Amino acid sequence: MTRSVRKLLEPILVEAMEQRVLPGAVVLVSEGGQLRCLEAFGLSAAPEDENFPVQTDTIYDAASVTKAAVTSCLLMSLVGEGTITLHSPVAPWLPELVGPDKAGIELRHLLGHASGLPAHLHYFDRIWAGDYGDSENARDALVAMAGAEPLSYSMGSQTVYSDLGYILLGRLIERLSGKALEQLFAERISGPLAMSDSGFADLRTHLPHPKLARIAPSQFYPDRGLLRGQVHDDNANAGGGICGHAGLFTTAKDLGKLAQTLIDTSQRRSEFFDPQVVDDFWSTKAAPETSWRMGWDTPSATPGVSHTGERWPLQSVGHLGFTGTAMWLAPKHNRFVIILSNRVYYSWEKEGIKRVRRAIFDAVTTALPPL
Repeated sequence: MTRSVRKLLEPILVEAMEQRVLPGAVVLVSEGGQLRCLEAFGLSAAPEDENFPVQTDTIYDAASVTKAAVTSCLLMSLVGEGTITLHSPVAPWLPELVGPDKAGIELRHLLGHASGLPAHLHYFDRIWAGDYGDSENARDALVAMAGAEPLSYSMGSQTVYSDLGYILLGRLIERLSGKALEQLFAERISGPLAMSDSGFADLRTHLPHPKLARIAPSQFYPDRGLLRGQVHDDNANAGGGICGHAGLFTTAKDLGKLAQTLIDTSQRRSEFFDPQVVDDFWSTKAAPETSWRMGWDTPSATPGVSHTGERWPLQSVGHLGFTGTAMWLAPKHNRFVIILSNRVYYSWEKEGIKRVRRAIFDAVTTALPPL
């Protein structure tokens, strides 16, 4: 099966590399609880920077896959133990939520991108300039800035994919648990699941990532050099590297352990999480007419739109990452696909990643047994 999948994937990835959509990638495919494909393609960077072939254990910046794999999963754990519910107002734990109409924001609104907060703002400019407002440090300043942002629409009326909501959710997790986000992730998810290559790069320490040699660089900036081992997302970077919306570094195999655990839980083969909570997170909408659930997206049924192509099951959940990553699970079919790449290496404005993702998913679905 691995050879047949690679045979289908290779021309897709070779063309993407020739067109400089990405320098390389790792693709993992699992079906029926069995690894069907774990393949590496290309280089971690261009030859003029590092002529290192990608390995199956190359570590990538997961970008917004952090939202699903870290933030949503930790909140599954906290909801499962009764610490909070999806309908709990979050303002009591987040005094940073200042301004009118925010007292009624519930956990589900932040998780489901329906809080009223705008999508993305350049807080990093202020923070890098040393403007922390009334906060003591950059991480607190980032949370305070997000919480003070005026709402741009009525909560629950629509969905606007928002990094701001997840910046706040990262802090909410810390307030609910009394532990740092990275510590709780290690204790509740990466540690128990033996995800030994997954974690955050704490930029506040000014120490290199302990596994720097295995990390694919993200992007070259004239004023900052080649980013390697520090999060690509500017707001997360300015905030110290550990946030609820971005910051996770991981491997395909590690994410695969989490994906299989989530699927097994949803199908009542595991109780790592509360199975009913997983069901709720994957089925609850915070606004009408949306593909978003609680930290997870679902495929669009409109032809040509979904990053999962035309053949991947519509009854699935997943998340994309700006750096070129993807994690999609079809729980009822017991299959999942993980794509890790550093497509921002050439330029974050470079187009083509959607076409590549769609082609990968269509090829994988062709190679797997029919549903």
